Amino acid sequence: MKLIGVDIDGTLLNSKNELTARTKASLIKASKIGHKVAIITGRDFYAADFLAGELDFDKFGGLVSSSNGAHVYDMKAKKTIINHTIDHALVREMIDFAKGLGFDYIIYHKGEILAENEHAHSLEFLAKKNKMPYRIIENLEQKIDFPLNKVLFSAEPSIIKKNIEKFKEKFENRVNPIHSMPQFLDCMPLDINKGRSILEIADFFSIDHDDTLAFGDEINDMEMIQMAGTGIAMANASEILKKEADFITLSNDEDGIAYYIEKNILKEK
Repeated sequence: MKLIGVDIDGTLLNSKNELTARTKASLIKASKIGHKVAIITGRDFYAADFLAGELDFDKFGGLVSSSNGAHVYDMKAKKTIINHTIDHALVREMIDFAKGLGFDYIIYHKGEILAENEHAHSLEFLAKKNKMPYRIIENLEQKIDFPLNKVLFSAEPSIIKKNIEKFKEKFENRVNPIHSMPQFLDCMPLDINKGRSILEIADFFSIDHDDTLAFGDEINDMEMIQMAGTGIAMANASEILKKEADFITLSNDEDGIAYYIEKNILKEK
């Protein structure tokens, strides 16, 4: 049995944000013959579960690892199997400090995007991209009484770039901040990343680490590419990621995932 981990944006989806018929078919075929398929993404669970539906995860036991590995859900068993959260006091401390740097904050909860400011940077972009509604809650940080897998900070890229090191220095050894896009800083629990997630999933299902495969394209896929038994970069991936990969497949617009799986997992000519 292999564990196949796939990133979403720039990897599973093409540049039109579509899951193509060929890529879909290859992953379903791999599931049918006994391999585990996991979506491993920086997105919230509710922004990825529709793709799990398209890939028949509910039939074959596919997994959604969201928030860069902080939360893992078994779609067939309909239960969370791995869950890492951030302490409430630490969440509030991060928010207070980030506000002083000019960052907005955005959180995900039960299928909604929450913010305290309707002008929060990239709020509408996130809602559209993730196909999720957003809601504005005054003094939101004082009303967070539920566990969080991730806190997302947003700002103009120049503001993020200017202040990111200050944030990292302040919260060193307490959270794992990832500069996921120029305007975003994702904060997960300490030591949580996509690489740890693929290995945690493998351990849960007693899959040897050498039998794990990871497909990615961006810097937040780095640990996953490095730690998987076989790390596969898309042709459209960043040059830094390509240097760390074991293989480079075709681009996301050329069904790169399907191309590799057909040749190496399904053994199709």
